[in-house]
Amino acid sequence: MENVLWGVALHGSNMLLSLIPRRGRMFKNLSTYLILIGSLLAVDSPRTSVVRTDFGFIDYANRIIVSRGTAEITQKNSSTGELQLIEKNLKLSKGEARARARENLLDLIRMVHFDSRTVGELMVSDRLIESQVESLVGSAYQQGEIEYLERNEVAIALAIKMSGLAEILVDATGYLNEGVAQSAYLMTRAATPKSERTSGVVIDARNIYHIPAMVPKVFNEDDKLVYGPRHYTRSRSVNRGPIGYAHSMDDGNVRRRIGNNPLLVEAVSSLDDINLTVSNMDAERIRDVEKKFGLLTNCKVLVLLK
Repeated sequence: MENVLWGVALHGSNMLLSLIPRRGRMFKNLSTYLILIGSLLAVDSPRTSVVRTDFGFIDYANRIIVSRGTAEITQKNSSTGELQLIEKNLKLSKGEARARARENLLDLIRMVHFDSRTVGELMVSDRLIESQVESLVGSAYQQGEIEYLERNEVAIALAIKMSGLAEILVDATGYLNEGVAQSAYLMTRAATPKSERTSGVVIDARNIYHIPAMVPKVFNEDDKLVYGPRHYTRSRSVNRGPIGYAHSMDDGNVRRRIGNNPLLVEAVSSLDDINLTVSNMDAERIRDVEKKFGLLTNCKVLVLLK
C-alpha cells in the first residue's frame, strides 16, 4: 500500500503528501482514494517530462528532483522510560531514512540530462562539479510530511530544485550580457498593441521522440542555431531554465511561461534526441518574433511532449 502512496507522491502532489497522517491512523480511510489516483497516474508514456524510478523522480517541467528513503523503525530494549525509548528509536530510524534518501537523490541527479550529457558524466569529468553536487545534496530540503508505513517503516522524501543544480553546471561565459538583454526589442514591443503581441514560442514535439534536458538547444534544418545560450542571460538560464515542458496547452505552467498568444511551431525529426530541430521557415518566424518581442531573450519558450 505504501507503494501506492509513493506513486502519488512521485507525481509531485504536495497536497496529497500533506494528507498522510503522522501516525497512519487515517491510512485505511484514504486507501481507496489513493489506489484510484495511483492507478490513473501509473499509465504514463516513457517520453515524458517526469522520469520516475523506484526511489524518486526527476520533473523537468517543474524543475525539481525528489528522492525517497525508507528505514525500519528500530526496536531496542532500554532501561529508560517507554516514551523516551520510542522517541529515540524513531530518531535513529528517521536519520537512517534521510541518509538513504540522500544517497538516492545523488543517484537521481546523476541521471539528469544537462544537455546531451548527463550530470553523472559531468561529475566524472570534473571533480569540482562532483564535490559541489554532493554539497547540494547535503542541503536538500524535506518534501512533504514524514510517512509512517504499515510495515513498521518510516519514509522521508528529500528534494532539490534544478536552479540549484544549474548554478553549479551552467558556465559563466557564452551567454547574453545582462546589460543588453532588453535593449533591442523594447521600442518595437511598445509600438505594438498588446492584443497583437506574440507572447511566447511553443515547439510541438509530440510527434517525435525527445528526451527532456535542462538546457537543450534549437536548430534549423541546416543545423544553424535558432535558440541557445547566446540568446539569454546566465541568470535566466539558472533561475527560469531556457525551455519549459508541458504535455498540453491546458497544463498549469503553460500560460505562465508563454502567455496567451504564443507562436506555435512543430519540431521535425532529427538524429538528436536532446536538442530540437524546426523547419527553416519556422526558424525564420522565431527569429522575427524575437526581434520584435524579445521572447528568446526572456526564455519564453515551451516544448510540448507526448
